[in-house]
Amino acid sequence: MKKRYWVLAAVGFLLLLGAGVSAAFFMSHRRDVTTTSKAAYEAFMEGRANEQRMYKKEARAAYAKALELDPTFAMAMVAIAQETKDDEQRTALLKRAAREKDRLTERERLQVDIAIAYNEKRYEDAEKLVNETHQKFPADTRAAQMVAYRELGEGKPDRAIKVFEELLTIDPNNAEAYNQIGYFYGFRGDYDKAVEAFKRYQFIATDTANPFDSLGEIQAYSGRYNEALENLNRALALKPDFVDSVKNIAVVYEGRGEYREAIAQYEKAAAMTDNPKVQRDYLHRAARAAYYLGDKAEMRRLFERCRAIKIEGKYAEVDSAFLDAAMALVDGKGAEAEKQVRAIQPKLEAILAQEKLPANWKPHFPQVNTMLALALEAQGKDEEALEYWKKNANPPRPFDNFEDRRAIYEARAKVAVGLARKGDLDGAEKLIAENRRWNESWAPTRKEETTVAELRREKVLAASK
Repeated sequence: MKKRYWVLAAVGFLLLLGAGVSAAFFMSHRRDVTTTSKAAYEAFMEGRANEQRMYKKEARAAYAKALELDPTFAMAMVAIAQETKDDEQRTALLKRAAREKDRLTERERLQVDIAIAYNEKRYEDAEKLVNETHQKFPADTRAAQMVAYRELGEGKPDRAIKVFEELLTIDPNNAEAYNQIGYFYGFRGDYDKAVEAFKRYQFIATDTANPFDSLGEIQAYSGRYNEALENLNRALALKPDFVDSVKNIAVVYEGRGEYREAIAQYEKAAAMTDNPKVQRDYLHRAARAAYYLGDKAEMRRLFERCRAIKIEGKYAEVDSAFLDAAMALVDGKGAEAEKQVRAIQPKLEAILAQEKLPANWKPHFPQVNTMLALALEAQGKDEEALEYWKKNANPPRPFDNFEDRRAIYEARAKVAVGLARKGDLDGAEKLIAENRRWNESWAPTRKEETTVAELRREKVLAASK
């Protein structure tokens, strides 16, 4: 599992919130936290250890216990705020933490200020505070992660990796740094370097599930399916409720083209989480597998399951509209689906306007583009659909997760077919070759790859006559 802090998931904008572990009364691993209670300190450090292991439920419980034992424990407040989905609770916790600032260390004060700035959508202020923290405390993993993700978001993956390498010169056994380096290499398709980083991560944290899950995820998206299953099952042997490994096993089966099993694994993952938004996300992925299977009844069943899971918040209306459009597509109503999807984008843009995102942040909605392309194809408007596949194949900002990379991969395959049908077989094959540098065998694009190959064969045969 890739480490993330406070992600605005619906738009893909990463907001890393530092739950800094530093200060006055107790010390651990060159980090100290201000608390008057030894028991609270121990509970907090248990939470921090579980957070590093990616054991989120256990981390939340430990942080809550720390705050119960010491109601003035500012860093416990920040840690809980980091995980809560409740905007009012997050704001209240951060206000409480701010009231404790006078007795905190400088690093703790910076962490509180960073959290508040992000929560108030003062992103430029947050970035300045992150830079200050990174400069003053170069061993601070959280600040390094925030700086690295900014570099990645600006299209500088080499610089992002360099940030973590610099961190490792200070702390050679920093497991989180190796995990992040592995993902950054994996995203760009540098498989051997990704594996090297994850092997070091495993060596440092051999008794926890996440190093095996992280390696398994990279292997799943790289087409090393048997190796992926071995590592993902090892993660589950260490922690049977490690839901990300179940989700990644589903990815393995999708990559192989074993869609029935992929659906079963996604549904299993959905049943293992108590977060309604995550449940729906896994069921959406299951429905996508049913789409590749060509089973409309299964797609309908899964979308109805999604409807039954109620979610709240500013994206609830948009999510409901997507479900309506998806059901229209399942029923063969392409024009109706198109109308519904086109009504979604202005709503998304309105929500983003309220988020006060940085001026250089370029909006990109791969799900909207995909739905529009499919709706247009359902109406026989292949040329119009191709324009939306092109948008996904060449997004306006760098990707930082495998779902976005997958959208690029599958859109490239669609664009390749469009180019091949227009006679540009060289351009089509170039796109297929670019995909195969990420994954040599991805079943969801097999149909498009076969079409391009057949068109090349027809051209060769015609030329030989």
